[in-house]
Amino acid sequence: MHGQDFQRHEQQFARRIRQISGSKENVRTKGNALIKMFNDPLCPQPINVAIFVKKVVSYFEVDQPSKVTYACGHVIVFVASQVPYAMDLLLAELHRVCIYTVPKHIDYSKSAFKSKEDYYKMIGYREENGKIERTEDYLKRLACYMKLYAALVQTEADGVKNPHGLKEGWAWLARFLNALPANVYTAVALEVFLQVAGFALFRKYRSQFRKILKVISGNFLVALKAQGEKVKEPKLKQVIGNIQYYVEKNEFLQEPEGWRMQGSLLSGSMAPELDYPDSYHHPSNYSGSYHYSSYY
Repeated sequence: MHGQDFQRHEQQFARRIRQISGSKENVRTKGNALIKMFNDPLCPQPINVAIFVKKVVSYFEVDQPSKVTYACGHVIVFVASQVPYAMDLLLAELHRVCIYTVPKHIDYSKSAFKSKEDYYKMIGYREENGKIERTEDYLKRLACYMKLYAALVQTEADGVKNPHGLKEGWAWLARFLNALPANVYTAVALEVFLQVAGFALFRKYRSQFRKILKVISGNFLVALKAQGEKVKEPKLKQVIGNIQYYVEKNEFLQEPEGWRMQGSLLSGSMAPELDYPDSYHHPSNYSGSYHYSSYY
């Protein structure tokens, strides 16, 4: 395949991804079209899958409508059911561009980094014309990547097994609370994950999910508020409010906008519990080491 042909081939992948919308028929049609492109004899399948992965992740580095993000989760799961290593490559690319999808956080230290700029680049900030991007822009992109990841892990489709489904989403949440510190980066990642995947996680894990919300409210948010007192970061204050509202108003009981596709592929519903504790225990500090292995 020559240069111009390869470029047109890439553009075809990008166009297919942009055409994904929130309906069962669209998901099936676009999924089949992508599988057909994977098997194009003019280009080896591993290269085609790599192009698909790059185009998906780049498409979702800007905020897309929720119905598109949820639908893309279904397309990815369908594609991976036919070409399993597509999921591995997609996760690897997501982890590369956003360490919080691992989840992972890197602390800054003068001994480990030559400069603050080197540290920022290590955790995913972009450099353009010799200047590091604004934190505001980095956080927006972080939120977009987390939205795609959270939509993917909560995807349940009839007749198709998600190799990185709710079990992995639950494990992500447990590892996050066990290992990551409370700061503006982790707070944004957690807020998006709960908003996108919390409804499906509650349907699956019920009382265990309520318990993990207690830890978020009583440990993570307490530490986040303490940091907010030291660092006057407007975004941090906003995210604290959003997470607190999510927990206190039981937003995980509400089906997210765009979650249910037309002619839904999502598996059978489960009636949510209506009772919920009125108060939470608030420990005096949070070290990011609350052990949660007993819940998955």
